Amino acid sequence: MKVIDVQTQMTTEKGALWPISLKDFFEASFKTKIPYYQSEEEMMSGFREAEARVILVSPTWGKEDFGEIRAVHDYVGQLKKDYPDVVYSFWVSPAPGVNIIKWIRELERCIKDLGSAGVYYNGFSTGIPANDKYLYPFYDLCQEAGAPIKISVGHTAAGAGMPGGTGIHLRTENPIYIDDVAADFPSLKIIATHCPWPYHNEMISIMLHKANVYNDLHGWLPKYFPPEIKREINGRLKNKFLFGSDFPFFPFQRLYDDWESQDYKPEALENVFYRNAQRVFGVE
Repeated sequence: MKVIDVQTQMTTEKGALWPISLKDFFEASFKTKIPYYQSEEEMMSGFREAEARVILVSPTWGKEDFGEIRAVHDYVGQLKKDYPDVVYSFWVSPAPGVNIIKWIRELERCIKDLGSAGVYYNGFSTGIPANDKYLYPFYDLCQEAGAPIKISVGHTAAGAGMPGGTGIHLRTENPIYIDDVAADFPSLKIIATHCPWPYHNEMISIMLHKANVYNDLHGWLPKYFPPEIKREINGRLKNKFLFGSDFPFFPFQRLYDDWESQDYKPEALENVFYRNAQRVFGVE
């Protein structure tokens, strides 16, 4: 194992987060080739070749039918069962506006019965910031279960360059909202997910202040990280940053090469690649 990847999207037809109609857009945006649609075995072989143990993103965004939602979770849970050497876990992504009681029950089922890592929430798709009280029952359940949560931060490629950004509001991606959640749920492990630019100084402040807040840096090549983030990876916050590939938008080797071309201490790279995730998730 070279990395524990806490942000891995799937490339199978059942598992793809984004429809194939967006393939050309994302390939142009990330200057890559996206291997839609692979078989499950092809996808897992790619993860093995990259020496990655992964936490998968469940493609339930936009779904309201709980039969469909449960089927997605059962599918990802079965991948975890069938490929335990590769799939560590998966994220559950509850959607505001859909029956909250059903979502709470489904989250509890996924954690207890399917081995879900916890909640992954992004405000840019909902327009609702992370500190909205609607979300607190999910946080409360995860805190009680000892399951981490991920909350998106920073500039997103979704809608970028389109008229009105396709209606996406970036204000929800300011990590200052996470500060409220961390203060209200001190035993909850919170992973701010994505490179936090242009809010990276707020992110640094929160991680310095709140022991239960971390940051996975998926979605950007490391050479483009703000200098303040690069300094903290080597310094005060060396135990706070996690590896996220955002595969298939970034091939693993491309990310490895870029991480290793920067002036990071060997210890800092080990921390980002797997040691910090081992601490957060309690996995060896």
